[in-house]
Amino acid sequence: MTVIDAHTHLDAGRFDPRVFELGDRLGVEQFLCTDIGAFVAHPAIDEVREMNRTLAGELRRHPERLRGYCYVNPRYGRATMDDLRRNVEEEGMIGIKLWIATLADDPLCDPILEYAAQHRLIVLAHAWRKTVGGFPYESTADHIARAAARHPDVRFLMAHLGGQPESAVDMVQPHPNVMVDTSGTIIGAGEVALAVDRLGADRVVFGSDLHHVDLVETVGKVLGAGLDAEDERLVFGENIERWLAEVAR
Repeated sequence: MTVIDAHTHLDAGRFDPRVFELGDRLGVEQFLCTDIGAFVAHPAIDEVREMNRTLAGELRRHPERLRGYCYVNPRYGRATMDDLRRNVEEEGMIGIKLWIATLADDPLCDPILEYAAQHRLIVLAHAWRKTVGGFPYESTADHIARAAARHPDVRFLMAHLGGQPESAVDMVQPHPNVMVDTSGTIIGAGEVALAVDRLGADRVVFGSDLHHVDLVETVGKVLGAGLDAEDERLVFGENIERWLAEVAR
């Protein structure tokens, strides 16, 4: 069974090689990764470029194990697009990371999403509905759903089951171009099972959120969700592998 972790981050500018050893024991063959640096909500364009340069260096060091999402801050217009094109077309990145610089359905994101559709990139979009402590431009499943409706040819991977799975999976269910990932410390086996029940196993993807969580625990919550063998194969790797195969350069 192919296992791909579709949601990881660099840690202080590197991907710890010990994770590969643990991945070998757990059967995780590839890690899809981004670099969001020091977790600054609105990094300057020079900071964004440096994050992506750092990630590109790690991708070159570990070409068999890592593939990259280009981090974007949509507020920098042409400069953002130039950096995105370079990282996809020259560095071979397979997707885009949208975090908390803008809401996912902000028109500022439209040129980025149009480029994603053209190149069949995976858009890993952070989404988390919080009662307290949310960021001003932190997307929820509502924003992902609106962006997906406006850009039906873009493949969105909504992170963390939207942070409130009971409502979030229902919000994106009408949009077949949205899959969800299982990352997030509040997501357990029950939430994974809920997502599979409501969306189908072909729209749920394994993600850990490394290096901030334990890989063993994140694999365990999928194993503990009571899925049959075919559904486990889809969640652990076949769904995201299908999208990866379609990425164009």
